Amino acid sequence: TARAMAGTIKLFGALALLCSAASALVLPPVRHFGSTTPVFHRAYAPSMGLFDAFSKAFANDDTLGKASNAGLSKEKTKREVTWKSPTGQTKKSIVVPGQSLKDIARSTGIPIKYDCQEGTCKTCEAMIGKQRAKICVAKMPDKDITISYNIR
Repeated sequence: TARAMAGTIKLFGALALLCSAASALVLPPVRHFGSTTPVFHRAYAPSMGLFDAFSKAFANDDTLGKASNAGLSKEKTKREVTWKSPTGQTKKSIVVPGQSLKDIARSTGIPIKYDCQEGTCKTCEAMIGKQRAKICVAKMPDKDITISYNIR
């Protein structure tokens, strides 16, 4: 009834006041110079227990010298692909020769349409330099190239 409802509202109001007062005691807001928004700071630094010791065990050892490729005698050569859209916009990718052009296009965010995925439908046909190629099956050559895509 109305009396029970009023009692419930008073109880929830008191609980909300208590919670807001308690949170104000635990994390006092701090205002930075020139800011109107309060910033809350942690009362203590976070700890991961046993894993804090592990983080020190796997830290880099400066006495070992400069880091290099693990087990590789020389670094792979890198080439540049310039993707040219039908509207004239260009994007560049740094890649390793032999990579699939389809994977390079996907990772660069190039919107190429594919249908068959095996080079028979010519939906993904593009101009690589002055030659036509199907992006879904072509590999990156060992030279810098410009690809004009979505030419169909």
